[in-house]
Amino acid sequence: MLFTGWAFNKAVQNSYESMSEQDASSKASHALGEVEAIKNDIERLLMITEALWIILKDVHGYTDEMLVQKINEVDLQDGRLDGRVAQSPPEECPQCHRKVVSRKNRCLFCGEQIVRGPFTR
Repeated sequence: MLFTGWAFNKAVQNSYESMSEQDASSKASHALGEVEAIKNDIERLLMITEALWIILKDVHGYTDEMLVQKINEVDLQDGRLDGRVAQSPPEECPQCHRKVVSRKNRCLFCGEQIVRGPFTR
């Protein structure tokens, strides 16, 4: 009887470990698929950005140097030239005047709709 109980417990443990390995493998495959989708989105955004820049150069006469200068200005808004954009400071709720720290478009305190700029991070 003891052996049977031990064998049963071992079988359950092996089954659990197998499910756990399968679950981990499934999650890893899913994550790889998501990474691949993000890579494709980034490539598409780069292509769109380049096309828009070509239009601006052709139609308005902007230069690559002007673009690089403006990129550096945006980069330096946080005081560091590091290729990253500074996090936007917390906004104030127009209704209750508390700082809105949530990424949601509503104030957590009073529920007021928060209108954010297109590049707010």
